[in-house]
This record gives sequence, structure tokens and C-alpha cells, in this order.
Amino acid sequence: MADLPATQGVPVVRADFSDDSTWRRLMKEIAAPTEEGFGADVEFVEDRTLAGMDAVAIAAGYRRAYPHQYRHPILFVVDAVAVSAPDHPLLVINLNARDSSGPFRTLPRQVQSIENNLSIANMDYFEFARSTGPDGVFRGF
Repeated sequence: MADLPATQGVPVVRADFSDDSTWRRLMKEIAAPTEEGFGADVEFVEDRTLAGMDAVAIAAGYRRAYPHQYRHPILFVVDAVAVSAPDHPLLVINLNARDSSGPFRTLPRQVQSIENNLSIANMDYFEFARSTGPDGVFRGF
């Protein structure tokens, strides 16, 4: 079982340590406001215990314990796929105990929309999860 980092913002967890420049680029892209001016309330953390794990193992390592034990309903993971794929799709993990939707991937520029809408309960996780493309990546509505 992975330990969820205690953060004020939604965690963006680094699980792949193969490319520091890509990590820095992704942090910058996620932290930047959208064209509409929306920013993501996230905190970047590194977890070397996740290095080398695939998406299934990473997702299985986090219990669904929001809102009882976790402050946030989701977390984003920068894993080997996010680092190596050309469009850098981050893994999105559902922490909500009341929603059975599984993980999906999202483009870095969609983190703001997902975080904003889930944090204020404007939308539900499953709405994003079911709006992915055939490749399992959410690219926006």
C-alpha cells in the first residue's frame, strides 16, 4: 500500500526518475494557467518507492479512502508512460470510496480542468473517465 503524501493541493506524484528535464517541463505545464485563466491546485512530490512499477500496480497501491482519510479525491502520477510517450499522458487515480471508476490517463493541460471540477464537486470522476478516447486518454470535452 502506497502512502499518500500529505499535501495542501492535489498530489502530482513523480514515479519515474529517468528524465529530469521532462519532469521539469511537465511541472511547468501543469502549474501554468489555462488560456481561460484556470490554474491547478496541485503539489508536486517524488516517490521513489513507485519507480519501476506499472500503472496497474501504482493504482492498486492506493486505497479508496476519500473523503474519510484523504483530503483529495484524486491524484496524478507521472510514471514511465507519462515520461516516454510523446504527449505525456499522466495517470489519474480515483481515491473516492464512493466511485468505482478505474484509472485513466490525461494530457498535462487537462489537469487544471480535472482538478478544478473534482475539487469543488462540479463534476464526478466518472465523467472524465468515460470521456477518454479509444486510447484511454482524456483530451478534453
